[in-house]
Amino acid sequence: MPGRQRKVVDISTGKIGKNKRSARRQQERKIKLPRDALSPPEWLDEDAAAEFTRVAAEAGQIDLLDNLDLAILAVYANAWSRYMALVQHIQENGDTGIRENKWGEYEVMSPYLSAQERYVKQIMQCSTKLGLATTDRLKLIVPVKEDKAVNKFIKFLDA
Repeated sequence: MPGRQRKVVDISTGKIGKNKRSARRQQERKIKLPRDALSPPEWLDEDAAAEFTRVAAEAGQIDLLDNLDLAILAVYANAWSRYMALVQHIQENGDTGIRENKWGEYEVMSPYLSAQERYVKQIMQCSTKLGLATTDRLKLIVPVKEDKAVNKFIKFLDA
């Protein structure tokens, strides 16, 4: 579908009529789902389950996630757990290694670094979809209109 992404009616800055605004609010209420089944799947390891629970609890404070986000959140938590395991391995063993061939020894980059990079990409993609970064959540914040203290045309009435 071409065009811009549709915004939530509360953050939309364009001109929307009252009838259209109330109709869009009703549509948004209809698509809001419960979050009662948002618990970590059994296949997650202990660290991933803890991250899943932490993110679900934090996101619950602002009603950010619902039951349909379960799969993306599980993938995020799994990637986070594996990323942290790779970080620990690299810290313990270093980010380079020595290889040997028939011409001698040479230093190579650890394959754990490229695996770590893949998990970083996966974490970033999932966190964007889930709105875990502040910049992603800024789309959800309702802009506050400032009240102007003085009418700019009042000066013409005093003349």
